[in-house]
Amino acid sequence: MNFDALVFPILVILAVVLVAGYFLGRRKNLLLMKRYADVLENALRPEDQQYTWLGGYIGFKAEYKGKWGVVNKVRPTLHLKPRLSLLYYPIALLTMRHDKLYIVAETSQALKGEAHLIQKGYYRIIGPNIENVERFQRRNVNLGGRDFELFSREWKEGERLLGWVQGLSIDFNRVKHLSFTSSTNVLYAFIEPRDDLITTLLREMPDLARAVVA
Repeated sequence: MNFDALVFPILVILAVVLVAGYFLGRRKNLLLMKRYADVLENALRPEDQQYTWLGGYIGFKAEYKGKWGVVNKVRPTLHLKPRLSLLYYPIALLTMRHDKLYIVAETSQALKGEAHLIQKGYYRIIGPNIENVERFQRRNVNLGGRDFELFSREWKEGERLLGWVQGLSIDFNRVKHLSFTSSTNVLYAFIEPRDDLITTLLREMPDLARAVVA
Protein backbone atom coordinates (compact mmCIF):
# COMPACT_ATOMS: atom_id res chain seq x y z
CA MET A 1 0.00 0.00 0.00
CA ASN A 2 1.26 3.47 -0.92
CA PHE A 3 1.71 5.35 2.35
CA ASP A 4 1.56 8.78 0.70
CA ALA A 5 -1.68 7.89 -1.01
CA LEU A 6 -3.17 7.02 2.37
CA VAL A 7 -1.88 10.07 4.24
CA PHE A 8 -3.12 12.65 1.75
CA PRO A 9 -6.86 11.90 2.02
CA ILE A 10 -6.53 11.72 5.82
CA LEU A 11 -4.99 15.19 5.84
CA VAL A 12 -7.71 16.48 3.56
CA ILE A 13 -10.44 15.08 5.81
CA LEU A 14 -8.72 16.52 8.89
CA ALA A 15 -8.46 19.93 7.23
CA VAL A 16 -12.15 19.85 6.29
CA VAL A 17 -13.11 18.91 9.87
CA LEU A 18 -10.96 21.69 11.33
CA VAL A 19 -12.36 24.30 8.96
CA ALA A 20 -15.92 23.17 9.57
CA GLY A 21 -15.28 23.18 13.33
CA TYR A 22 -13.90 26.70 13.10
CA PHE A 23 -16.96 28.09 11.37
CA LEU A 24 -19.42 26.21 13.57
CA GLY A 25 -17.58 27.24 16.73
CA ARG A 26 -17.35 30.84 15.58
CA ARG A 27 -21.07 30.89 14.83
CA LYS A 28 -21.86 29.44 18.27
CA ASN A 29 -19.74 32.04 20.05
CA LEU A 30 -21.16 34.88 17.97
CA LEU A 31 -24.69 33.78 18.85
CA LEU A 32 -23.78 33.61 22.54
CA MET A 33 -22.17 37.06 22.42
CA LYS A 34 -25.28 38.56 20.86
CA ARG A 35 -27.54 36.69 23.25
CA TYR A 36 -25.73 37.82 26.40
CA ALA A 37 -25.38 41.38 25.11
CA ASP A 38 -29.15 41.48 24.59
CA VAL A 39 -29.74 40.10 28.09
CA LEU A 40 -27.43 42.70 29.62
CA GLU A 41 -29.02 45.57 27.74
CA ASN A 42 -32.58 44.42 28.43
CA ALA A 43 -31.83 44.15 32.15
CA LEU A 44 -30.13 47.54 32.38
CA ARG A 45 -31.71 49.68 29.66
CA PRO A 46 -28.56 51.85 29.62
CA GLU A 47 -28.41 55.43 28.41
CA ASP A 48 -25.18 54.65 26.58
CA GLN A 49 -23.17 51.53 25.79
CA GLN A 50 -19.83 50.66 24.24
CA TYR A 51 -18.41 47.26 23.25
CA THR A 52 -14.90 45.95 22.63
CA TRP A 53 -14.44 42.49 21.15
CA LEU A 54 -11.91 40.14 22.74
CA GLY A 55 -9.82 38.09 20.36
CA GLY A 56 -12.46 38.29 17.67
CA TYR A 57 -14.80 35.54 18.86
CA ILE A 58 -14.02 34.70 22.47
CA GLY A 59 -16.09 37.43 24.10
CA PHE A 60 -16.34 41.14 24.71
CA LYS A 61 -15.89 43.94 27.19
CA ALA A 62 -18.72 46.43 27.54
CA GLU A 63 -19.41 49.63 29.39
CA TYR A 64 -22.95 50.71 30.18
CA LYS A 65 -23.76 54.14 31.58
CA GLY A 66 -27.00 55.05 33.27
CA LYS A 67 -28.62 55.58 36.64
CA TRP A 68 -29.56 52.56 38.73
CA GLY A 69 -29.88 53.91 42.25
CA VAL A 70 -26.33 54.74 43.35
CA VAL A 71 -24.87 52.64 40.52
CA ASN A 72 -23.91 54.75 37.51
CA LYS A 73 -21.72 52.47 35.43
CA VAL A 74 -21.66 48.72 34.74
CA ARG A 75 -18.68 47.05 33.06
CA PRO A 76 -19.22 43.39 32.11
CA THR A 77 -16.58 41.15 30.53
CA LEU A 78 -17.69 37.99 28.75
CA HIS A 79 -15.09 35.26 28.20
CA LEU A 80 -16.27 32.31 26.12
CA LYS A 81 -14.65 28.94 25.60
CA PRO A 82 -12.59 28.74 22.35
CA ARG A 83 -15.17 26.67 20.49
CA LEU A 84 -13.73 27.66 17.10
CA SER A 85 -10.46 25.78 17.62
CA LEU A 86 -10.96 22.02 17.70
CA LEU A 87 -7.27 21.44 18.38
CA TYR A 88 -7.00 23.87 21.30
CA TYR A 89 -10.48 23.34 22.71
CA PRO A 90 -9.72 20.08 24.61
CA ILE A 91 -6.65 21.70 26.20
CA ALA A 92 -8.61 24.83 27.14
CA LEU A 93 -11.17 22.70 28.97
CA LEU A 94 -8.50 21.84 31.53
CA THR A 95 -8.42 25.45 32.72
CA MET A 96 -11.78 26.77 31.53
CA ARG A 97 -14.62 24.29 31.64
CA HIS A 98 -17.35 26.94 31.44
CA ASP A 99 -18.03 30.32 29.89
CA LYS A 100 -17.36 33.20 32.29
CA LEU A 101 -18.98 36.55 32.92
CA TYR A 102 -17.46 39.21 35.15
CA ILE A 103 -19.60 42.18 36.19
CA VAL A 104 -18.20 45.32 37.80
CA ALA A 105 -20.75 47.91 38.95
CA GLU A 106 -19.39 51.33 39.89
CA THR A 107 -21.20 53.57 42.37
CA SER A 108 -21.57 57.34 42.55
CA GLN A 109 -21.31 57.25 46.35
CA ALA A 110 -18.64 55.81 48.59
CA LEU A 111 -19.19 52.30 49.89
CA LYS A 112 -18.45 51.26 53.44
CA GLY A 113 -16.46 48.13 54.18
CA GLU A 114 -15.62 45.07 52.15
CA ALA A 115 -16.99 41.55 51.91
CA HIS A 116 -16.54 38.62 49.52
CA LEU A 117 -18.63 35.51 48.98
CA ILE A 118 -16.57 32.90 47.16
CA GLN A 119 -17.54 29.41 46.03
CA LYS A 120 -15.51 27.09 48.23
CA GLY A 121 -12.51 25.61 46.48
CA TYR A 122 -12.77 27.74 43.36
CA TYR A 123 -9.52 29.62 43.98
CA ARG A 124 -7.82 26.53 45.31
CA ILE A 125 -4.59 27.05 43.36
CA ILE A 126 -4.08 30.83 43.15
CA GLY A 127 -6.11 31.90 46.18
CA PRO A 128 -8.71 34.69 46.28
CA ASN A 129 -7.56 38.05 44.97
CA ILE A 130 -8.27 39.90 48.20
CA GLU A 131 -5.79 42.46 49.50
CA ASN A 132 -4.62 41.68 53.04
CA VAL A 133 -6.86 38.62 53.13
CA GLU A 134 -5.26 37.51 56.39
CA ARG A 135 -7.02 40.40 58.13
CA PHE A 136 -10.48 39.24 57.09
CA GLN A 137 -12.90 37.21 59.15
CA ARG A 138 -13.80 33.96 57.41
CA ARG A 139 -16.80 31.69 57.79
CA ASN A 140 -18.47 28.91 55.84
CA VAL A 141 -22.01 29.23 54.51
CA ASN A 142 -24.22 27.03 52.37
CA LEU A 143 -26.44 28.50 49.67
CA GLY A 144 -28.64 26.41 47.43
CA GLY A 145 -26.71 23.27 48.38
CA ARG A 146 -23.36 24.83 47.42
CA ASP A 147 -20.64 25.64 49.97
CA PHE A 148 -19.17 29.14 50.04
CA GLU A 149 -16.67 31.06 52.12
CA LEU A 150 -17.64 34.50 53.36
CA PHE A 151 -14.79 36.96 53.91
CA SER A 152 -15.38 40.30 55.65
CA ARG A 153 -13.36 42.84 57.56
CA GLU A 154 -16.18 43.23 60.06
CA TRP A 155 -19.01 40.84 60.91
CA LYS A 156 -21.76 43.30 59.90
CA GLU A 157 -20.22 43.78 56.46
CA GLY A 158 -20.45 40.07 55.81
CA GLU A 159 -24.02 40.05 57.12
CA ARG A 160 -25.02 42.75 54.64
CA LEU A 161 -23.67 40.80 51.70
CA LEU A 162 -25.05 37.50 52.96
CA GLY A 163 -28.48 38.97 53.70
CA TRP A 164 -28.70 40.35 50.16
CA VAL A 165 -27.55 37.08 48.60
CA GLN A 166 -30.00 34.99 50.63
CA GLY A 167 -32.86 37.01 49.17
CA LEU A 168 -31.93 36.03 45.60
CA SER A 169 -33.68 33.20 43.75
CA ILE A 170 -30.74 32.03 41.64
CA ASP A 171 -28.71 28.95 40.77
CA PHE A 172 -25.80 29.20 43.21
CA ASN A 173 -23.88 26.50 41.36
CA ARG A 174 -23.12 29.14 38.73
CA VAL A 175 -21.96 31.77 41.21
CA LYS A 176 -18.20 31.93 41.78
CA HIS A 177 -17.59 35.26 43.50
CA LEU A 178 -19.74 38.15 44.73
CA SER A 179 -18.36 41.16 46.57
CA PHE A 180 -18.38 44.85 47.38
CA THR A 181 -15.24 46.88 47.99
CA SER A 182 -14.94 50.34 49.51
CA SER A 183 -11.41 50.98 48.20
CA THR A 184 -12.71 50.99 44.63
CA ASN A 185 -16.43 51.66 45.30
CA VAL A 186 -17.52 48.72 43.16
CA LEU A 187 -19.77 45.71 43.36
CA TYR A 188 -18.43 42.60 41.66
CA ALA A 189 -19.91 39.36 40.34
CA PHE A 190 -18.16 36.45 38.67
CA ILE A 191 -20.55 33.83 37.31
CA GLU A 192 -21.16 31.20 34.68
CA PRO A 193 -23.58 33.17 32.49
CA ARG A 194 -27.22 32.25 32.15
CA ASP A 195 -30.01 34.59 31.12
CA ASP A 196 -32.03 34.54 34.33
CA LEU A 197 -28.96 34.74 36.57
CA ILE A 198 -27.60 37.78 34.71
CA THR A 199 -30.96 39.54 34.82
CA THR A 200 -31.50 38.89 38.52
CA LEU A 201 -28.05 40.06 39.57
CA LEU A 202 -28.17 43.24 37.51
CA ARG A 203 -31.61 44.19 38.77
CA GLU A 204 -30.78 43.46 42.41
CA MET A 205 -27.23 44.85 42.65
CA PRO A 206 -28.46 48.45 43.19
CA ASP A 207 -30.20 47.22 46.37
CA LEU A 208 -26.87 45.88 47.66
CA ALA A 209 -25.20 49.18 46.76
CA ARG A 210 -27.78 51.14 48.76
CA ALA A 211 -27.27 48.84 51.74
CA VAL A 212 -23.52 49.39 51.87
CA VAL A 213 -23.11 53.08 51.05
CA ALA A 214 -21.13 54.99 53.66
